[in-house]
Amino acid sequence: MNALMTAAGTSSASNDVLKDSTRQASDKSHIAVNASKWLVSLEAKRVTWEQGAYRTSNLELYNVLAECLLFSGELSVAESKQRSAALEAFFKQRGYKYKKDSHIITRVVRAVFGNIDRRRVSTYGLVLRQAQKSKVEPSQLAQWIEDSGGIQEIKLSRSATFVSPSAKASIAKADVEKLPLLAVAKSEQLSQLADAGYIGEECVLIAIQQADGGFAIRALVRKDGAINAAFIALYSEIKSQKSTAEKEISSANDADGAVTKAA
Repeated sequence: MNALMTAAGTSSASNDVLKDSTRQASDKSHIAVNASKWLVSLEAKRVTWEQGAYRTSNLELYNVLAECLLFSGELSVAESKQRSAALEAFFKQRGYKYKKDSHIITRVVRAVFGNIDRRRVSTYGLVLRQAQKSKVEPSQLAQWIEDSGGIQEIKLSRSATFVSPSAKASIAKADVEKLPLLAVAKSEQLSQLADAGYIGEECVLIAIQQADGGFAIRALVRKDGAINAAFIALYSEIKSQKSTAEKEISSANDADGAVTKAA
């Protein structure tokens, strides 16, 4: 009987609090009058949340990521194959698309976090790969993330050599002016697609290479996305060519040095 009365009293009190909150929500006349007190109160609640539930939640996430980092660690060839087989089987059980060529960390994070926002999965993967490159121990991951300013800060910094896609496109666009002219394409059909408003502007010509060494142009595209994609691809091609040339020069210098020493 006492338990029933206590329960009834608690329910009544809860209803009173709910009614009072509803009344305050609908009556906003006191907000401006007590604005300073509201701000101080909200700030205090934010601090309590940051130091309580928010921090606890982040630490729990960091612990999960630390275990992902540990699971993704270096193994022997036989153990690595065993781990990959287990991952592939897990993906199939969950109905996820498995990519054998993906980085081990990417596969592990995808397995653990499943079908949540892909950007979050990508972010966690980037953070763990950066931690691995920095030789951060799993037991020190949480502290490393906090010392680095948090997950988003690590994602933004990535690495000193990171170049954004837009920057790649801009660099390649500037490099185009330095490249030799391959040919000038002109025909009645192309002239019909020409527009005086686009003079000096880039476009993408889609062509098919012919058996005689010529190129059959089939379409002209002016979409920004296609043009940027072409410049990004050109950036990678130029960088690859430069890298190959530098390696050849380095190899030649090494060979000259070896010959000189032998002499």
